[in-house]
Amino acid sequence: MNFDTLPLGAKAAMEPMAIEARYQLGTRCSSGGRACLSVDESHGSSLNAMLSGDGGKADDGSLCVAVSFDGEVLEVRAKASAALFLEAFKLDLRHAFSSDEMVLLNGYQSWTDTHEMSAWSRMRGLRGVPKRLVRRFALDGGGDYAFAEYSAKRGLLHGFTYASFRRGNGMVFVGSLDESHGFTMISSIASEGVVSLSTECPQRTLEPFEEIVLGRYAVTRGSVEECYDRYFELAGVAARPVKPLVGFTSWYRHYADIDEDCLLHDLQAASRFFESAKPQNMPAVTRLFQIDDGYCSVGDWLDVDSEKFPSGIEPLADRIRAEGFLPGLWLAPFVCSVESRLFREHPEWLLRDTAGNIVPTSCHWGGAYALDTRNVEVRSYVLEVLQTVTAEWGFGLLKLDFLYGACMIAHDGLNRGELMADALRLIRTGVGDETLVLGCGVPLGSAFGQVDYCRIGCDVGLDWDDKVYMRALHRERVSTKNSLGNTYGRAPLDGRAFGNDPDVFFLRSDVKLSETQRDELLFAAADLGSVLLTSDDMGTWSDGAKERYELALDIFVKRRQ
Repeated sequence: MNFDTLPLGAKAAMEPMAIEARYQLGTRCSSGGRACLSVDESHGSSLNAMLSGDGGKADDGSLCVAVSFDGEVLEVRAKASAALFLEAFKLDLRHAFSSDEMVLLNGYQSWTDTHEMSAWSRMRGLRGVPKRLVRRFALDGGGDYAFAEYSAKRGLLHGFTYASFRRGNGMVFVGSLDESHGFTMISSIASEGVVSLSTECPQRTLEPFEEIVLGRYAVTRGSVEECYDRYFELAGVAARPVKPLVGFTSWYRHYADIDEDCLLHDLQAASRFFESAKPQNMPAVTRLFQIDDGYCSVGDWLDVDSEKFPSGIEPLADRIRAEGFLPGLWLAPFVCSVESRLFREHPEWLLRDTAGNIVPTSCHWGGAYALDTRNVEVRSYVLEVLQTVTAEWGFGLLKLDFLYGACMIAHDGLNRGELMADALRLIRTGVGDETLVLGCGVPLGSAFGQVDYCRIGCDVGLDWDDKVYMRALHRERVSTKNSLGNTYGRAPLDGRAFGNDPDVFFLRSDVKLSETQRDELLFAAADLGSVLLTSDDMGTWSDGAKERYELALDIFVKRRQ
């Protein structure tokens, strides 16, 4: 396919990075024929083409495409004069890559590795991992492996929602201005001098004379701060006005092995520590004590384990609040484990692919599967859970995890971006505006301005980079090294999109991290994030550990002055 080019102009800040655009649109006409439409510059700014089906009929459908660019915002609109299904849309930006160019392509979801790298690097994905292992452990469940190309070729990279291209202190930034109508994959093809934007099309047939926006993108230039500021301004996105968080989460101390007694012990230790620690302006932060996984089977959120919590979990929330902490609770509202009662009793609630197979999200808890968030009964159940744990049990913050489960596959006439946006709206309906939401395992563009805080990296580990064979697995794996890379790579989102949660730091001595590595975790979070949580027994910290934490806490608080 040959493409004509539509010059878009370029600012002089970072020449020779002149940008041109070309697009390709795959369609299916109402009679079932297919066609591919490319830019025809001779029609001017309103680009028209007749689409012929496989039978060669010119009247099977027609489409008018209008492209506009004001120097910062590029918009592509389409209008069908007959019933038409749009299968794929791709917009190419011409970009002259330099040999020393650095790029950052935002990963698919919270845990996906995202850091600046050479434009001539490569992405391996799951290449080389036996397919039987991928299937058995659903290694492709949490990433983009089912719908993104991983060729392992140098200079062929991709990400989602936004990307930056940097030489020295200057930057070109490209980003989708609205992911609620479809996710945008951004591919950097250095050898061809192309940055390709592929935005999901509607999963429905367009009505005759219906007009839609195929994509709206920002193209900005300048310093890192200037590019991100302008991008979020153009997108009309602002972080929700909340205080940064400090405190404790149970996961890395106990994992799922929690009960009432161990949590009360940790609460008392945290309470005693904060009584003695007096950094300036502590009113500028919110103290959080968050209960993580282990209080019920995943999916059976209202069936609290009575052996672990004989008094129930509501009195524990009251006790947390009485100690001066905001009570937080972990849930994964759009997935369930194979061990749950929900899985056994409600198979009709599970998301199924076109072949009728249930859709796995991961191998956690012996196997986890996605719920169909468009199912009326599922939506009612999710709302019941959210309203119960907040309004009745008293939890003021919910850490909502594995949110990508809502957008595993396009279905019910919605693409992935539309499904994720719909799921986040459902969450806010359930919790209201007063409850704080910490999103996790979520495509970040969907979460911009929608959640109060968001995990921006994978889980840290109790060592630096896990076992050697684990390093060959997916981009969302547990890794302290990768988590830190995301803390730096996604730092500009903090305070613009939401409050960044870099995950926990460790000061205890029973982890396989050097003192230098533990300090880097602590101070990177203090310098760059809005969430500063530990998973240590704070009562066992040495005097030196206490001093380092109080220093980091002081830095964290003073950033808000």
